[in-house]
Amino acid sequence: AKDWSSEYEAKQPKSENSGVLDSLGDTLMNTFSKVRKRDERFVEMRETVARLEDNLTRTQKLYLQVTKRQQDLQQAYEGLGTGLIDLGDIETGMTLGLVEAGNALKAHHVALKQLAEQTEDLFLGEIEEYILYCEAYLEMLKERDNKQAEFEDLTEYLQQTAAERDRLTNYQSAVGVTAVTNFIKGKVRDLRGVDPAVSRQQRIEKLAERIVELESAVDSSREGLEMFSDLMIEDYDVFGHIKQHDFKRAFSALATSHIAFYSRAVDIWKSVIPELEKLPVD
Repeated sequence: AKDWSSEYEAKQPKSENSGVLDSLGDTLMNTFSKVRKRDERFVEMRETVARLEDNLTRTQKLYLQVTKRQQDLQQAYEGLGTGLIDLGDIETGMTLGLVEAGNALKAHHVALKQLAEQTEDLFLGEIEEYILYCEAYLEMLKERDNKQAEFEDLTEYLQQTAAERDRLTNYQSAVGVTAVTNFIKGKVRDLRGVDPAVSRQQRIEKLAERIVELESAVDSSREGLEMFSDLMIEDYDVFGHIKQHDFKRAFSALATSHIAFYSRAVDIWKSVIPELEKLPVD
């Protein structure tokens, strides 16, 4: 996520009108909220990444339970091994067999510990990295939505400003809330003795200046949104390819570590059988 942000900031076009947004006032900025026209590409991305995060989180939680039980077994095997060795000191006729069995349990404990360490490094570590990646990507999607909402609101404000200029130019009457606002402003101008014709011309000129500023702001906002969107699409495509490779490696490591563990366990317990067969049986 840091790479996306730094790359976006580095590529973001600089504009002399970068302060236009600040000049619009808190009222306009507070309207920046929800995206009106959602891009289905990013909707699908959000759903896919959110599902992946949910599945990975549940996988991590369940395997941590497995790891916890493996740790409990490690202690149990080690304790049981020590107990059999101590028992061998008492049962002198079975000392070698009990000691071998106790050592086997201790060796089994070591093998199980190695299995837990390997799966934590090679499997759980990979899962955790992808969970963090999903969280970061979802945050970046939120940031992109904010940029799109900003662009849409700026565009709407530009259209409203242009419509107000055209209305004044064509001597048309305002309607709705605008009519009420203009009526009040007109009364204030009358009280101040301002010539309506002069006032209208001044308003048209101010609106024309604001339109130029807004057009520049809209262009800058659109360029930033397009650049940010392109970076996210590119990263998402790369993510899809890398994910397959990393998951294959992670689950292969999981399988390989378990194969090595059970192979080691077989060898450990096979070594005990000869000593157990030597035990005298009445």
